[in-house]
Amino acid sequence: MKKILLVSLTTLLLLACKHELEKPTWDVDMIVPLAHFQMNINDILSDSNLNIVENEEGYISLIYEQDLLNINYDSLITLETKSEEKSIRIDSVNFNDVVIEQIITIGSVITELPLGEILFPDGEDRQIPNITGIVQNDTIPIDASEYFETMTLYNGMLNLKLTNGYPTDISNVSFSLYNATNLNLIGTFFTPIIESGGSYTESISIAGETLDHKMVGIINNMDIESSNGQVTINYSDAITTKISITEIQIMEATAYFPNQLLHEENVEQSFKLGSARLTEIGIKEGTVAINVLSTLPDTGTIIYAIPSLSKNGISFRTSVKVPPNSNGVMTQFVFNFSGYTMDLTGKNDREGGDTINTIYATLEAYLDSTGELETIHKVDSFYLFNEYSFTPEYAIGYIGQDTIENAPENIDTDVFNFVSSGMLNLKKVEISIAVVNYIGADAALVINDLSASNITTTVSAAIDNSELHYIKRATLNSNGTINPTNTTITLEADELLEIFPNKLTTHSTIYLNPNGEANTADFLYIEQPMKANLGVEIPLSFIANNLVLSKISDLEIDNIEEIEVLYINIENGLPLEAKLILVALNDENQIIDTLISNNTILAAITNTQGNVTENRTSVIEIKNTDFLRISKIQSLAVFNTESQTDFVRIYDNYTIDIILSAKFSTTLIE
Repeated sequence: MKKILLVSLTTLLLLACKHELEKPTWDVDMIVPLAHFQMNINDILSDSNLNIVENEEGYISLIYEQDLLNINYDSLITLETKSEEKSIRIDSVNFNDVVIEQIITIGSVITELPLGEILFPDGEDRQIPNITGIVQNDTIPIDASEYFETMTLYNGMLNLKLTNGYPTDISNVSFSLYNATNLNLIGTFFTPIIESGGSYTESISIAGETLDHKMVGIINNMDIESSNGQVTINYSDAITTKISITEIQIMEATAYFPNQLLHEENVEQSFKLGSARLTEIGIKEGTVAINVLSTLPDTGTIIYAIPSLSKNGISFRTSVKVPPNSNGVMTQFVFNFSGYTMDLTGKNDREGGDTINTIYATLEAYLDSTGELETIHKVDSFYLFNEYSFTPEYAIGYIGQDTIENAPENIDTDVFNFVSSGMLNLKKVEISIAVVNYIGADAALVINDLSASNITTTVSAAIDNSELHYIKRATLNSNGTINPTNTTITLEADELLEIFPNKLTTHSTIYLNPNGEANTADFLYIEQPMKANLGVEIPLSFIANNLVLSKISDLEIDNIEEIEVLYINIENGLPLEAKLILVALNDENQIIDTLISNNTILAAITNTQGNVTENRTSVIEIKNTDFLRISKIQSLAVFNTESQTDFVRIYDNYTIDIILSAKFSTTLIE
């Protein structure tokens, strides 16, 4: 029994082990689709800055656009000028008049006579006889200390006015004026007679004289003529002596200088603008700088106004304080006028009518008073000048016959960056220059240079065109909006583009008002200038000779290490035969291997009109390659047209289908 049981267990164990060890397996080869790509002309040109357009039939043209003009219009009209330098010296300033009055009553004279009050009582009628020398060497103190302490005059007039209030004539009046301190004679006066109720006035020059604040007036002599019968004696009747110093121009003075206008003027300052004749500008950026140097002992005041410069209807006016300065450093006051409008026609109602290119301003310079004694010399002065600088936002008037040069400019272009090499014969290519003119002036455009080069092949080509292309002026609406004009210049450009350029060179010149001033006013808005856009239309009708197109694609496949064979199935719907080269790359675009070289892809079948009627299929195998290191594949297709004389046209439905599949070897276990 034990023996039977042992045999049974052994048999069961063996059966169990055999079932596990003999499980069925299959070694198989599998071809698995990996990807399906369908490419048309849009995909080939996806990395280019070309725009693709198609007509109603689906025929494709390529459009390339590039700005042509790059002009700084800020510098086209710049208004800069400097005013005439002015030196306002103290010797050219009129000091306020000094006026002093004294009176001699008849009563004061009578009281000096022996028995005068008895013989000529106040209020009584008496006959007045001739009295010789009734006043002799009579001193009149004159105190001008409320005006000055001392002053030496560059110019001045001493004026004497004697008014006779006595009831009888006076005669042989002699008067002298002296400085009290040194008794220097300032001036003398004489009159033979002053009738009762009359006046005597005389003026003499005291230029070069030095006056003290204490002076003495002396009546050297005065006679009384006899009265015509009896007259009433009124002790309050008087002779009035009025001394005044006028037309004062100071060489040097220590004085209480009042607030005083030193200088005033109205100025029309013109800008040199060549042939331009402007009547108005709007200011984008602009300043007026007032530069002042004052050697006066007191603070000065400048009141400056520009009536022709306004903002929101308010004209500019300012008042600035100018400090005394003895170190020769000028004080500068700068005013910003961004956003202002400037009328350039001069002063309103100006004599001779309106002008152009002219700013109108007024200037007043004052000497401020400190209320203290100050010493001023004739060399003390205000020295000043103004600087104007304006960049217009817009300008109205005649902007002149100006030449604007768009300097030679080299422009990088990737119009054909999808082409590596080869030759392309384009059937017809036109370059169009679309000019949009926002300037209110007639213009002419000259293309000095429009050329292209390929820096890789060192080949270049140029368009020969130097004629004047006339451009009409824009117009300005009443609401301030601009109606621009549009001008298109068309040039043949086949040779320019057949070299696959990666550099464009442009050089152009604009002539404003080439025919002179028009009947309507010009205008120029800096932010809305003349613009030119270079456009290239490339109809895809061409002859290709070894035209190389290149594209790099990422390869993203799981289990790439198990691939034995890679199949590329290409269905070509383009009427172009191609040689295909596939290069394996790593992540850094370094070449690992050339997978295929010069494999032929047959062109699609076309009819007699050159249109595709049937696609062609090509299959390419890639094996014995270490796919593990490959992350990218670069494809280079060398295209040729079957005929080198007939142009091929490309339509939007022409495609290339690419199916990528791989053969994997693996073992399947049941």
